[in-house]
Amino acid sequence: MEHLDLSFDHLFEVNKEVRWWPWVGRDYSRSAVKTMILGESVYCWAEREKFQDRYARTSGLRETHANHALKFQRPSRYVRNVERAIFQRRNPSDDQKQRLWSTVAYQNLVLDVMESVDERPMQSQYQSGWGAALDLFDVLGVEQCLVFGVESVGALRLTAGGRELRCSVARHPTKVGRFCARTGLVHTATGRSVQLLFVRHPSSFFSWRKWAPVVRTGLNWDFAEAQAIPEAYIPEAVALPSAE
Repeated sequence: MEHLDLSFDHLFEVNKEVRWWPWVGRDYSRSAVKTMILGESVYCWAEREKFQDRYARTSGLRETHANHALKFQRPSRYVRNVERAIFQRRNPSDDQKQRLWSTVAYQNLVLDVMESVDERPMQSQYQSGWGAALDLFDVLGVEQCLVFGVESVGALRLTAGGRELRCSVARHPTKVGRFCARTGLVHTATGRSVQLLFVRHPSSFFSWRKWAPVVRTGLNWDFAEAQAIPEAYIPEAVALPSAE
């Protein structure tokens, strides 16, 4: 894949817990602030045979992400809402989208397949996922991480505690509707500190305009210049999309 940096793959191969290798943008190593975006789960599509074939490969998550993120006109609500919140505009340019996904790393926290959008991960799955994510933070030199969903905060604390790693997570002072973001800091096994920001999952009733100030000020988006929002705000309440 031309948009990827494959230089870390031999390190991913060593860690058998990382079932699907993360997306690492081709310019990630040159970025001023090494950023990971951490999604949640992979859901099985209706085309089960096609799904199983893709996710039998370590490249499965990368293929899905490329299909959604890099087909710029595709109405994939999940990635399009991520872009809107980061760039603080309804229609980021194709150049901005390209710049974002070429600069960050992307991974899912839960490394098991959810059979449907109604199935929720267990705390043990969150814990396993955080164990793998903490390892990836060291491998990739991650400095900050945008996490979608707050349900895994307790699992992070347990995982960090079990490894005797320093970890602190607190409520964000800004509340969006009934949902409160979380900010935190975790130290990896090598002593690396990683800034964390937990926000609402962008596929479910996600108002990008309301979340944009939280996302933009909660982490350092040096490559994402703030821009005025010319379009009238239309509240967005969306259901989870398919992930083909």
